[in-house]
Amino acid sequence: MPRLLLQRDAELAMLDHRLGQVRSGTGAVIVVEGPAGIGKSSLLAAAGDDAAAAGLRVLSAWGGPLERDAGWGIARQLFAPLRRTPEWDALAVGAAAPARRALDDEGATPAPTGDAMHAAAHGLTWLTCGLAARAATLLLVDDVHWADAPSLRWLGQLTRRISGLPLGILCAVRSGEPPAEPELLAELLAAAGVPVRPAPLGPAAVRSIVLDRLPTAGPAFTGACHAATAGNPFLLGALLDHLAAERVEPSDEVAAGLSDFGPDQVARAVDRQLARLPSGTLELARAFAVLGRGAPLRQARDLAGFDHSRAALLADRLRSAGLLAGGFGGYEFVHPLVAGALYNGLPPGERALWHGRAARLLGRERADPETVALHLLRTEPAGESRTVAALSTAADRAWRRGAPQNAATFLRRALAEGPMEAHPEADLLCRLGLVTAEQVKPECYPLLAEAVSRATDPDQRAVIALSGARALGLAGYSDGALRLCHSVLDRPADADPTVLERLEAELVCGAWLDASTTGEARQRTSRHAGPDVLPVWGVHHAHLALAAARPAPEAAALLRGVLDTEVDSLLATLLKFCLVTAEELDTARALCDALIDEARPRGWMTALAHGSFVRAHALVPAGRVREALPDARFAFEFKLANPPAPGLVWTLFPLVEALTEADELDAAETALTTARSRGWGEREPAGEPPPGLLRTAMLLERRARLRLAAHRPADAHADLTAAAATWQALGVRHPGFAAWRVDDSIALALLGDLPAARRLAEEHLDLAGQVGLPGPRGAGLRALARTVTPVEAVPLLTQAAHLLAASPMRLEHARVLTELGAALRRANQRATARGPLTQALDLADHGGMRLIARRARQELLAAGGRPRRAVSSGPGALTPAEHRVAVLAALGHSNREIADQLYVARRTVETHLTHIFQKLSVTSRAQLATALPDR
Repeated sequence: MPRLLLQRDAELAMLDHRLGQVRSGTGAVIVVEGPAGIGKSSLLAAAGDDAAAAGLRVLSAWGGPLERDAGWGIARQLFAPLRRTPEWDALAVGAAAPARRALDDEGATPAPTGDAMHAAAHGLTWLTCGLAARAATLLLVDDVHWADAPSLRWLGQLTRRISGLPLGILCAVRSGEPPAEPELLAELLAAAGVPVRPAPLGPAAVRSIVLDRLPTAGPAFTGACHAATAGNPFLLGALLDHLAAERVEPSDEVAAGLSDFGPDQVARAVDRQLARLPSGTLELARAFAVLGRGAPLRQARDLAGFDHSRAALLADRLRSAGLLAGGFGGYEFVHPLVAGALYNGLPPGERALWHGRAARLLGRERADPETVALHLLRTEPAGESRTVAALSTAADRAWRRGAPQNAATFLRRALAEGPMEAHPEADLLCRLGLVTAEQVKPECYPLLAEAVSRATDPDQRAVIALSGARALGLAGYSDGALRLCHSVLDRPADADPTVLERLEAELVCGAWLDASTTGEARQRTSRHAGPDVLPVWGVHHAHLALAAARPAPEAAALLRGVLDTEVDSLLATLLKFCLVTAEELDTARALCDALIDEARPRGWMTALAHGSFVRAHALVPAGRVREALPDARFAFEFKLANPPAPGLVWTLFPLVEALTEADELDAAETALTTARSRGWGEREPAGEPPPGLLRTAMLLERRARLRLAAHRPADAHADLTAAAATWQALGVRHPGFAAWRVDDSIALALLGDLPAARRLAEEHLDLAGQVGLPGPRGAGLRALARTVTPVEAVPLLTQAAHLLAASPMRLEHARVLTELGAALRRANQRATARGPLTQALDLADHGGMRLIARRARQELLAAGGRPRRAVSSGPGALTPAEHRVAVLAALGHSNREIADQLYVARRTVETHLTHIFQKLSVTSRAQLATALPDR
């Protein structure tokens, strides 16, 4: 059954045009779509040959029914030849190094929860981009509808990176075939635009092919062949092979009896063809069908139970019959329809036995555990411990590689193998629960709860609950995390006291986030005091002190006591938030820097997003809005593409705050609308964010500031009223954390209710006096100044400016200076007003606080000053993205290294540097260090 490329000039021309885009450096995603047998593989092969002849590097892979459960199977096929070349070690470095996680046969070291998959995909993307930077590259994937989920997800992500690169992705997809991963495949197909759809062969082309095989055929016969196969090239070839094998003459009588010839007829024709071949041919063909595409003869020989000589002769007969292709590099059937006919012809029970023998054979050969497991998935459960062990090993490797979906498949099959002892069963259930939590699947909590209930060993129960609670918390299932903790803490038995204490600390960490459980968090924290408790309780005691608005030195001392203690999971986040509230902004930022520096080179995208959003939260009050924006945007966009919804809300509030202070009000509204459309979490899928949650209170405060900036004080007051109720329910009184009174006082003043505004400002100042930090005191004085005359406001704001001058709270300092200048102007002290307004403008321009800069500039003009125009040159003119590139370039990083660190294309870095050089009036990278004095 030879490849037929007759009547394919139009399709080949379309492919050549699209591949021309790749050669020119544009980048292209190309999909060839059509029914089985229409010639997609032949077109891909021809396009690949043409691309290679034109100098492109061509990397090929194929999907199959067996291989779709092999994590990173497509990726591993694509890069297998490259890994055998001398350039491999030079390519898989830097941002591309995490690709080894997916491709290394020895697996990979563990990554933080949820990050192995992201690390592998990130590394593969940069590996591919690095290849394309060296030479135009084409990734060719046949039968992509059978691709494994991790590879398909990566290809979809890669489509968003190829613009401006000499990189092409050429795939073939079978129409009418239910894909294994519909959503992932749809994303890939959408990136391709209009697919190339090979047309059926016309009557003339069919007649030419028939006459080449059967020269005596008449018009009636060739027409009947066209009608029976609908012009499908493979089916036409299969029909002609069948007629030749049956020694059928091409007469008009035969033509009248020809009916539709489709996949079912191919299967019957293959059966009849094999029946005429020597004994044993069918068994060898079935062995190849079970082993899958590319199997070597020795494996098919051993699986069929033949000696090598007989197997070689039978393989020759299969090739002569036009059913099998290949040789020393591995065998494959001439078309998936032939392989499917043989495979599906096996009764289910017999098919399962074949797969069991294949698994044992591959196990003896010490094949990759995941390859062995692919066959075990297709066996019947028999209660064999070795099957459980093999599937467990494969699941562990798949998980470490970053293929959690495939790991879950192996674990489910292991659990189905049959009755087992409590300890291994609980372990398998726990691992399955952790894997499904990583995928944010609703069944993760029931699995983990069952694991705890099945475990009979107290220590195992406690360890399962601890790891499970952390995973559930990260997945956004906070209620489930708390229930899991309680399931062990309420019945601790004789479990390890240290593990139980860590479990209780984990419970408390989640309990702080919800008003319905903060009372329990306070009680448990109070019980864990003194020198004998784990150091991590210091974080909880610091949070307790901050929430109660106790004097700042108390919380500061507690926080300093845990800085050298290793904390993970949600506790690490709580620590950083406490540091920001305590105005230890540099310390909080340093912790985030350490996390980001560890995560970035390893491709730990979840950890990187986490560090980025918390760092943005620390940068904004420090007045470094220009630096905060890229962090906040990256974290939000990552969480937008990767659930859970609560994680999106946590990244939303620093983004809204940074965008508001950058005077990008429309962008802030867009972010809010986008998040609302995705839902807020497990309780409130849409509408307003759910009440009673810490993240809701923080978001409402930031949204209220956006409303104030947009001159919507009534809406701001409504948001702050809701935030106040949540803060009260949470028991948080700290005026720097729950700062709602300041903005609500301003909103009420704008609405004309000065008594209420003054009352809130004074309440805030009372709390600020208890705490003793400059930030809340300065903000309270600013709010109080709005409720009095300009003359009365001046001393209040002067005091606030003095308090804030030496503090790290530059955002609040710039706000106070602007208000002071405005009050002086209104008090008819225009000349004096220009000093604080000029200082505010300098601070705002330096830090990218454009909202304040706009107001300060307006006030300065009104005060008779001559403010410089909005900067169009110098460091202040750089966009946030340009500023980040400029800093890295000034530190000596190459364009490739900058692209690696910022996860952008090298061409994007080059574009940014062009603008940077223009704005800074420099001509070389060496001049950047002096042009950016405050890096």
